[in-house]
Amino acid sequence: MSGNRHPSSLLAGPADELDGGCSLEGAPYTRAVKLSRTLLSAVLLVPLLRVFPAEADPIVRTPANAHYEVTLRAGAKARTWIGHQEVTFENLDGAPLGPRIWLRVWSNGVQGCAAQAISVTNVTGGVAGDLDRNCTALPVDLPGALDLGDVATIGMDLRIVVPRINDRFGRHAGVSLVGTALPTLAVHDDAGWHLDPFIDLGESFYSLAADYDVTFDVPLGIDTPATGSLVSSDPTDGRVTRVFEARDVRDFEWAAGVLRHRSRIDSDGTKVRVWFRPGMKQSTVARMLDVSVTSMQTYDAAFTPYPYPEVDVVLADFVTFGGMEYPQIVFSYPGATVIAHELGHQWWYGVVGDDQYHAPWLDEAFATYASTLVTGHDFCIGKGPARWPSRSTRLTNDMGYWNRHQGDYITVYLQGACALAALDRRFGHELFLSTLRGYVEDHRYGVSTTQDFVAAIEAAAAVHLPGWDVSRFWGHWRIDTGS
Repeated sequence: MSGNRHPSSLLAGPADELDGGCSLEGAPYTRAVKLSRTLLSAVLLVPLLRVFPAEADPIVRTPANAHYEVTLRAGAKARTWIGHQEVTFENLDGAPLGPRIWLRVWSNGVQGCAAQAISVTNVTGGVAGDLDRNCTALPVDLPGALDLGDVATIGMDLRIVVPRINDRFGRHAGVSLVGTALPTLAVHDDAGWHLDPFIDLGESFYSLAADYDVTFDVPLGIDTPATGSLVSSDPTDGRVTRVFEARDVRDFEWAAGVLRHRSRIDSDGTKVRVWFRPGMKQSTVARMLDVSVTSMQTYDAAFTPYPYPEVDVVLADFVTFGGMEYPQIVFSYPGATVIAHELGHQWWYGVVGDDQYHAPWLDEAFATYASTLVTGHDFCIGKGPARWPSRSTRLTNDMGYWNRHQGDYITVYLQGACALAALDRRFGHELFLSTLRGYVEDHRYGVSTTQDFVAAIEAAAAVHLPGWDVSRFWGHWRIDTGS
């Protein structure tokens, strides 16, 4: 997701500028603590803007209220993980669900069916079918369809073999990064089951907030920064059992290896922890901890306080992309702009979710805009959008389009961030941040759509910018409103 699989150099400095002004006041991250305090003071002076647009029929997303219980035992070098997972879930739809449901086994897409790094066997609570979508989708037939309010549980044995590849799901330089490896319930909504293909360029992920209880049994000396909070750690016979608890998160990820860490509590009480391999320069680690803390404090003030007790930043030497965001943990190249971007995703994808295949701009553009509040990097120049790559390019294109036009994907980041900066300029900085804070509150732990964002901006404009032709703005920035 953001920060995701873009070359880190693309977000490391100025780019072609766009209209409306990305000329947000800011400073390099070493001075951004002052900015975060200024933001907090400004936001406190502006009442939280909660203008409620006319509401369409709500989209019902299910299966929901999921609880995952996972136990995994790691091999000697934490490259292979074997264990069991159970997931309990509820149908929230008035229409029957099933009897077929789907699980996404996303990281099988990294190397495909030939490798099949994640194996699911011995399914209980239903009958498993054959893997589909390049081995990233597993059908399970329940004993019967679920009516509204019905609850079901399915269990499965897991075997995860982390491939030797420098990737968000891979092992490199002695560290395993285990992204989207746990089978996760697919989403059923008004469009049916979402079984979109895995896209290596960015993300296809679409999942609902859930609770996780995960137990790792690993050799002593292997560290496991992960989504959630460590609630117990029991060493026995050369191994250690660690239990993690995560609530209201969209998925669960971890890293494993011989690592060191440094941490600090930010001004909102969140523990910010940076993990690194032994031998990394301490000056680099100190700078990355500084930018991590500053980013979290800035976003606390700008977008609402972080709702989780801690966040982990795992520093990695990615070759083909800068970083990758997950709930309460990010994997990142040790660079200020990349880390600021990835931590911006804690709000834009983490707290406020979206369908990342169909609307990638809702997290990538927002995380890029967020990073400008920390780094002061100005991606926008001039009075209009930068030149669009083609007539078919639109901010609201899906990942299928961007996968066919990979060289144009940076448009989502930069052009998208500058569209938001143009709104910032139009509303005024404090009022725009207040609008975003209201938007976060309205969609906390839920799923947002382009239509939701358009409705929120139009409702705010009706109150604060009467006479402004907001429809012209959407056309100017090639944002399809669905109207």
